[in-house]
Amino acid sequence: MHTSQDKIRINKFVNHYCEGIYCGLGDFLNVKEEYYDDILSLLSLQEKETVIEYAVAKNVQAGVGTLNIKVPEFGMGLKLLDKYHLKGREIVTAKKYAQMPTSSLVGGRTMLDIESLVDYNQDLLSAISDFSARADVPLAIELASDLENVGKIVNTYSSSPAEVLESFGLLDRECFVYGLNYLDKDDQKIVKDYDKTCIFSPQSDGKRGMGAINLFNFIYHRLKFGFSSGKCYNVDMLFEGKLAVLNTFNLMHESGNISTEEVLDSLTDKSDDEIELDLFQEENIDNILDKKVHIKVEEFDSIQKKTIEIARKIKEKI
Repeated sequence: MHTSQDKIRINKFVNHYCEGIYCGLGDFLNVKEEYYDDILSLLSLQEKETVIEYAVAKNVQAGVGTLNIKVPEFGMGLKLLDKYHLKGREIVTAKKYAQMPTSSLVGGRTMLDIESLVDYNQDLLSAISDFSARADVPLAIELASDLENVGKIVNTYSSSPAEVLESFGLLDRECFVYGLNYLDKDDQKIVKDYDKTCIFSPQSDGKRGMGAINLFNFIYHRLKFGFSSGKCYNVDMLFEGKLAVLNTFNLMHESGNISTEEVLDSLTDKSDDEIELDLFQEENIDNILDKKVHIKVEEFDSIQKKTIEIARKIKEKI
């Protein structure tokens, strides 16, 4: 991080998990989870690609250099990551692991997503774990997003969420865990022991009423963590960091425990290009989380217009 009197240069952001359909359509359509499959069924392959491209373009516009994006079909994300010169991976539901084409295995740029442990039976989890090890495919796994979810996991497996991952060997794979609002200290210790990366989605979780993570607790226990926009249609990585800090202050009824440098370190990619932000001379460096990045993206208006038309079509049919 380099500073001058009125400028600051930081590395581009890492968005660890962006749900492409939610991000692409969320500006113009209320994409509720219960209607997600219905919306997908109304979209042609080309329309899905347009919506995902809009989500990717919004990430580029927001200064993201490394993007892991959830897509409906294999290959859709890789094509767009290459087009926009982004590092990162496409994410596809783990339920489609058996349909994974050989081309998606090349370069290690595809990740499988276990969206909820309660939606995956024991045989399927075992098969996915074996496949991940055999094909060297990383996993994204949702854990403990709400108390009801934790209760269902415990009732189904007679184990805590992290213990389930451990018992199926999923923590031995390359994986990232998200949805951590109700991950207790014992499960946090398990995740830490396996040196897994935790992903926070403050805006997305807040909009879904999922609660707030105590970020200081993760810092204090030295867990690895990063940030994502999740299912939020707005991509603003600095604001994700700010929300995590504010939530923590609110939970702890005090401030001063989390430095801007720690948050920026988790938001940014040390090996990526830099972006430049304006700072007013009278501002303190800690106020960087109040900034908003906007990078010009060619064709953005055209992609946005196409997505608006797609959203309008969906509104007429649902």
